[in-house]
Amino acid sequence: MKQHLLTKNALDKLEKELDGLIAKRKEISLEIKKAREFGDLSENAEYHAAREAQSLNETEILRVKGILENHELVEESADKDVINMNSKLKIKYLEDDEIETIKIVSSIESDPFEGLLSNESPIGGALLGRRSGDVLDVTTPSGVVKVEVVEILE
Repeated sequence: MKQHLLTKNALDKLEKELDGLIAKRKEISLEIKKAREFGDLSENAEYHAAREAQSLNETEILRVKGILENHELVEESADKDVINMNSKLKIKYLEDDEIETIKIVSSIESDPFEGLLSNESPIGGALLGRRSGDVLDVTTPSGVVKVEVVEILE
């Protein structure tokens, strides 16, 4: 099973999500009980919808538990000259000279539109362990991208 790298923030977020999903079990159970009272279960849309919600909720609980049971907590590195998890940096895409400020985070926290790049993404993973001034070719789903580390901000 794949081990997930989690920051303290991502771990807290997952634990809170799990608590919410477990609390939702009771709510869904009440919906199922209420829907059973409508009669014939074979044609009862409310019952089937509630059972589907229960199935999706249980699947999500298992997914989150799986991550929590198989994770490694990543501490912030004291070495600010090397890109690690939670490093904030400026990179330049050499094909078009576009400069972007990003932060390397876990897949749980990632949001590319906010500049939060997953350590599991092609670019995020390739940047780990690099230093300012490094130039690298990264294979992405849309082809090879040439990236330069302009500056490590934090």
